[in-house]
Amino acid sequence: MNTSSIRVDILRDLSAIDLIEKQYEDLIHRVNWNNPYFSPEWMRAWWKRQKQDRSPIFLLAYDSDGLLLGYWPFIEQTGLLGTKGVWPFIYDEANYHFPTCENRVANQLVDALDGLLSSFLFVWIPQIPEKFWDEYMKGVVGRSAHLEIFRSERFSCMVEPKNDTSFNQFWEDKIGVKSRKSLRYDQRALARRGNVTFEILDDFEGVRTCMPATCLIEVESRKALENIGLYTIRGKRGFFFELLPELAKFSRVRIAFLRVDDHPVAWQLELLSPGYSYLHHLSFDENWKKYSPGKQLLKDCMERCWEEGRVLDFLPAPFAYKQEYTNVSMPVHELHWIKRSIRGRIAAKLIKWNMNWRRKMRERSPGLAATIAREQITHANSELSK
Repeated sequence: MNTSSIRVDILRDLSAIDLIEKQYEDLIHRVNWNNPYFSPEWMRAWWKRQKQDRSPIFLLAYDSDGLLLGYWPFIEQTGLLGTKGVWPFIYDEANYHFPTCENRVANQLVDALDGLLSSFLFVWIPQIPEKFWDEYMKGVVGRSAHLEIFRSERFSCMVEPKNDTSFNQFWEDKIGVKSRKSLRYDQRALARRGNVTFEILDDFEGVRTCMPATCLIEVESRKALENIGLYTIRGKRGFFFELLPELAKFSRVRIAFLRVDDHPVAWQLELLSPGYSYLHHLSFDENWKKYSPGKQLLKDCMERCWEEGRVLDFLPAPFAYKQEYTNVSMPVHELHWIKRSIRGRIAAKLIKWNMNWRRKMRERSPGLAATIAREQITHANSELSK
């Protein structure tokens, strides 16, 4: 590979999204790393709802002919001690923060990120898949003179279709006899309540018109009661009502419902990219809990992805139930990369103090979110110690 023909531009304004959009449809069929959260639709919708008191930072990799080979979006963020730091784009919603790129430019993008520390105090990158970390980031970070805070407390769980195995074989291997029997009982019991249907929506009009039904489920879901629902944070409902239909225009989203006599009982949100489905959200009405509607909808999703040949990625959000179905898993890492200076050393101490404080708060909290987070951390620690 001739790396001398590759250049990485750094743009500090939103014109970068227009440049990305012009080549995006071609790019996503060439890349080895495709982050579903960094599509033009996600970036535009998210930026519109941010306070305009900071600047975007886009790393764009091109070949000598001007062909876009990859990109990595960040934002400038006011940090500790009145300094400036670099945070990932869509930091409060995305479940991954690796770049969308071809393998041949991954190292150059990481090097460019390293170079930003000449102008900023720190770079924060959460949720980096282990493969990307091992192949492209670990070496650069290890050779760097900067300070680092590194941790791995979460895992990504995936269902990867196998050519020599049917979905039914996979399901029987993963789910025990008692669990299968219990699910069949729940399916029959739910069918006695009315006509059970699975509705799949992936076009603009279908997604747009179904959004109110998602609200009916969300307000009755346990996730909403535990303040981890999709619309729990103020403004998020408007954000998704705007975003999801736009994603549907380009076949980048799929919404599924389980209904009983047209009444929405459970719903899920998949983000789609070539060869992958990312399960961004799943919830159900607690009034129907005894029929296992979430599990019924999830099984339907897994079977559909298996038949399509898609990897179903449960994402690294800390829900222990995902581990029951996975046949592939990997750690995700978090990195604070900090300039080696007096301010940097102080910032590193404060970051570590904040991490410890947040960990203690999770340990003391009785809520669902804290419970599943503790389970995920325990699982991650046990896997890493093997």
